[in-house]
Amino acid sequence: MKHFIRLLVLTVSAGLFSVSALADDVKIGVLDWQQLSNKAPQAIEAGKRLEKEFQGPNEKLIAKQKEFQAKRDKLQRDKDVMSVAERGKKEKELAKMEQDLRRMDEELRSDYTTRHREEMDDFVKTVREAVEKLAQEEKLDVVLPQEATVYVSDRIDITDKVMNILEKAKSNKKPS
Repeated sequence: MKHFIRLLVLTVSAGLFSVSALADDVKIGVLDWQQLSNKAPQAIEAGKRLEKEFQGPNEKLIAKQKEFQAKRDKLQRDKDVMSVAERGKKEKELAKMEQDLRRMDEELRSDYTTRHREEMDDFVKTVREAVEKLAQEEKLDVVLPQEATVYVSDRIDITDKVMNILEKAKSNKKPS
């Protein structure tokens, strides 16, 4: 048993030695995705495009919700003076309208989610290209997301450098 423990200690020590020797040669960069997705011009522009694209449908949904609320309030106010048949008819209309509103809301959310994913895919592609360019220029061996680290030294944080590349790419791109 003693020999096994010695062998295990030697193996672990040798492994740590080789990892520390390797670490001296490895150049690492760390990237704050959250900061990029909040402040990069491409991300801001994508948000504006989505807002503009979904403004009309969202306003239409809100108008329908207000119409539904007004009809429901009117039914609550007038239900005591309505005939049973008329009240039943209005309640069915409201139930159908509420169902239509739920469907509209679900479709709008689904469409928004799909478009948001498309915009994010484009943004991620742009960021990856910027990271690859920087990694080649600075001869980085690996770039990690900040979220996957416990501690990050400012020395290896490349977020600002990537942001500069994205800003330059945005200013060099001609408006469409």
